[in-house]
Amino acid sequence: MEVRLRPTGCAGQAGGCLSFGLLNLVMKSQNRQYPLMLTEDEMILRNGTRIAWRDFTRLKVTDILLNGAYQHTQYELWHPGGRIHFASHRIEDAEAVAGFVIAHLPPQAERS
Repeated sequence: MEVRLRPTGCAGQAGGCLSFGLLNLVMKSQNRQYPLMLTEDEMILRNGTRIAWRDFTRLKVTDILLNGAYQHTQYELWHPGGRIHFASHRIEDAEAVAGFVIAHLPPQAERS
């Protein structure tokens, strides 16, 4: 399954101008750790890193609220090499991606 990112839109472009391009650098850095491809055996990140599903040890799902109103869901996945996090509002068809990830995590992975 290919994971497609949503464009940042005018708010991201305005933030890039107001921050003299620093926001664009931060966002590009964050995008490199988003999933690019999900296969039956592994997750491939946009930076080329391959992580086997069996290597994931923990999943944390957090709903982000602003003044009590739902904004998006943040997913954090831990593996021996570190942590991956991505937000539902940045991914097209986020429900399908989240379902695929949850279905392929090993049974021993802690969920919170």
